[in-house]
Amino acid sequence: MLNLHKLTRNHRGQVRGVDFALAMLIFIIAFSQIIIVLSNLLIPSLVQMETYSQEQELDTIYSNIFYSQGYPTNWGSIGSSYLSDFRVGLLGNQESMDFTKINRLSSGIMDFWQIDYIRTKTSFALIQDFALEIYSPITISFNSIQIAFDTITINGIVTEYQTPIDGADIWVFSIDANNNVASNYTQTKDISGVVSFKSTINVNTTKYYSIVAFAQVGEIYQDYTTLRMEKEASGLDYFQSDFVLNPFVKENTASKASSVDISVSRTQLSDEAQAFVLFPYGDIDITHRTASLLQVNNVEGRIYLAENIPAPADGVAVVVVQEREGSDYRAGFIGIPMFLTENLGGTYGPISQIPGSSYTSVTHTLMVRNVLVKCQMWYW
Repeated sequence: MLNLHKLTRNHRGQVRGVDFALAMLIFIIAFSQIIIVLSNLLIPSLVQMETYSQEQELDTIYSNIFYSQGYPTNWGSIGSSYLSDFRVGLLGNQESMDFTKINRLSSGIMDFWQIDYIRTKTSFALIQDFALEIYSPITISFNSIQIAFDTITINGIVTEYQTPIDGADIWVFSIDANNNVASNYTQTKDISGVVSFKSTINVNTTKYYSIVAFAQVGEIYQDYTTLRMEKEASGLDYFQSDFVLNPFVKENTASKASSVDISVSRTQLSDEAQAFVLFPYGDIDITHRTASLLQVNNVEGRIYLAENIPAPADGVAVVVVQEREGSDYRAGFIGIPMFLTENLGGTYGPISQIPGSSYTSVTHTLMVRNVLVKCQMWYW
């Protein structure tokens, strides 16, 4: 009887052990399912929260840069070495962006005017990176260019979101190596089944040409593009060469009329330079302004300088500077405002480092000089 009682107790212990193991297995399975469900719910929520937080930070930075005047409010006209405590803000005094402040962000200009990206990032106490572009909603581009027999013939197109625009106004300027300016006005239309333009300019034959083209659609859409052509050492053909000068242009705040100041670094060997302010001229007879640049040594360094050059109060314009060194010319340009794109004034910030997916961006349409521009910012 004693052995039978002990055997019964052993069987009961085994049953309880099996029950506990089964209960534990069921608990583990159920708990793992709960973890999986919670993960599927929580991870997307955490990602959404992180994305929302990043979007909020982006909106704050965007507002600080595009919807404020910055600090001090007149920082656009103060040299970088004299800005001890500042924050970038591109707004001007008239609830429109200030072209001088925009031009301070373009690449390659003199150190005296250049606003360093790291310095801007530090001024906003940012850990993450940002980059921005400012560009026109419409785009003018060249399809072909031919120079022969004292004539420059350009074929091009004006688009909005890759769609050709019919009836766009086109002004094309050519500046030769002797500083002569020639221009032509035309419109886009159906040419051989393609909405495009053909501009023909009568010029003098020289070794170099700086070419600037403007497009206008309506009263508030404008764009520009530039090109530098150089004659081959032997033969009659021309090839595209680089703009190597990086002039800086700012608003002349001392004048009661609309005017600009132009400055550009100069080499010791150069002996003269000329500046041209080109703009779409519409119904008026004035097509451009020309100024000889003076050789100056001042706080900006060894520069060419011209001050108080008349310029239109509204609309885009392009300043071209040509510098003579012996028998050769160098040339450069800057926009009013300078569009910040990869093919013009360079984007502001390390746009090449934008990660493939983990970033946020925002684009608004804003006004500068009564012209609409797109202002895009990335944040990552």
